Amino acid sequence: MRRQSMILLVAAMTLAGCGGGSHADGPAASPAPGSSTPPATAPPGPTTASPRSGSASAPARSGQPDDVNGDGYADLVAEFGPADGRRLGVVPGSAAGLVPAKGAVVPPGTFTSWLIGGGIRADLDGDGFGDVLAYGGPDGEPQGAHIFWGGRSGIAATTRPTPVRRPATTEPAGSRAVAGDFDGDGAADVAMATPPASGGLAADLTLLYGPFTRQGAPARSETRPSPTGGDFWRMTADGIDGRRATALLVHEGDDGEQVSGRLLAAGPGGLQKTGRTLNPGMSAAFGDFDGDGARDVAVGDDGSRNNEPGYETEPPSVHRTLTVYYGDGRQAVFKGSAGAAVSGDFDGDGRDDLAFGGAAPSRHVSATAPKVFWGGAGGLVPGGAVAGLGEAAPLAAGDYDGDGDDELVFVRGEDDSAVVVTDGKQAVSRFETRDVPS
Repeated sequence: MRRQSMILLVAAMTLAGCGGGSHADGPAASPAPGSSTPPATAPPGPTTASPRSGSASAPARSGQPDDVNGDGYADLVAEFGPADGRRLGVVPGSAAGLVPAKGAVVPPGTFTSWLIGGGIRADLDGDGFGDVLAYGGPDGEPQGAHIFWGGRSGIAATTRPTPVRRPATTEPAGSRAVAGDFDGDGAADVAMATPPASGGLAADLTLLYGPFTRQGAPARSETRPSPTGGDFWRMTADGIDGRRATALLVHEGDDGEQVSGRLLAAGPGGLQKTGRTLNPGMSAAFGDFDGDGARDVAVGDDGSRNNEPGYETEPPSVHRTLTVYYGDGRQAVFKGSAGAAVSGDFDGDGRDDLAFGGAAPSRHVSATAPKVFWGGAGGLVPGGAVAGLGEAAPLAAGDYDGDGDDELVFVRGEDDSAVVVTDGKQAVSRFETRDVPS
């Protein structure tokens, strides 16, 4: 199936009232309760994600999680290439938009990326540069969560990334990770799926609270039982914006089929222990689609199916379905599309919009052109296809040219060989993934 990407950002999401649980917007949340472990190395830096002073010669830094080189423009973080040879890459933004010639693709000898979704961006050490949280490992070494540190020149693509340090009770293999601000203190955190102490597959949720040291150690950590009641490995986190705690969606374990997720809203005490069960769907994106200040989440069919006999289909309530859960308790259902979901404010009106669709054709799901849903006072409204785009899948969104609204990026072609940048209505630029230096 086609890859889904979630840059974090993108979205990236506290769901105040979405499920009637906790109130996530408002004052910064206090640290989440639970047992904690101290950092494995020297004490970390400041307790917020605001930039540190640095040297007198340091450039002005945006402090945004999607700005890897600190120049004030969002950068595109994604995986490029065929399914069996994905390469993690970063393409910097500029006043003219994305500049592939100045990008960098991490070579396989440095790191082989096995992300479920796209590179997760967050300023994990609080130095004002966005970092890249990736899952995988150098050739021949155990896989796990690693950090590529941002800097004035972006990430060091040929330097091995720093492994994320886990509590001593967890194992590296099988761990997946996403970044958010789960306790609302302004420092980026990491959520990981980790094997339980009793053995088996990933069935514990480990929360590593930032800021992180350059050795990959968190300020403290907490491990909880699985929110799904069983194995899980995929998660989607709301984007970090420095003003609120971010929610976490934990998907049930799957074998290609569409499964339900547990929405853990973030409130004064951090993430809920148990959350609301949402409609099955492996695509998810957070945003404020109606502009009321409360976080919303959209969950949809990504087009993949279990290929075991008798399990290859999904019920009508799931097949080619997008369900939107608004922060005020409303729901909306849209039919007819399947594929990846990416949110962002494409028209700059202060309400988030959503791109959904683009699933590759299969025996059970026909190809669907991606559709843009526009945010409004009443919520998302279906729009049309992006002019001249053709067969493509939503990849990411960000303000890559610094004009105040987000560009919507698609990937298309055999082996996802081309990137198309749009304004949500028509293409504004495109480049071949081979144009990004490796």
